[in-house]
Amino acid sequence: MGDGLTTASGVKVSESVIAVDPSVIPLGSIVEVKYGDGRIERKLAADKGGAVKGNRIDIFCWSQQEAINNGRKSVQVRVVGRQ
Repeated sequence: MGDGLTTASGVKVSESVIAVDPSVIPLGSIVEVKYGDGRIERKLAADKGGAVKGNRIDIFCWSQQEAINNGRKSVQVRVVGRQ
């Protein structure tokens, strides 16, 4: 992805955007993502993807290399509000 792209909900892509399964986490939800190291980030559930089904999220990365470096991780996700 690159500059100027928008998500399924019409939000401009950024590091704070995640893709979700809308039947699990409604689009527009603010979620806290807690990583294994204890770090917590707030993200906006603003996109959906064909491969994002059930209890999975896809955290936006600017490049394929960044996505490869981050890899797949188990995280805890908690909905904390709505946009």
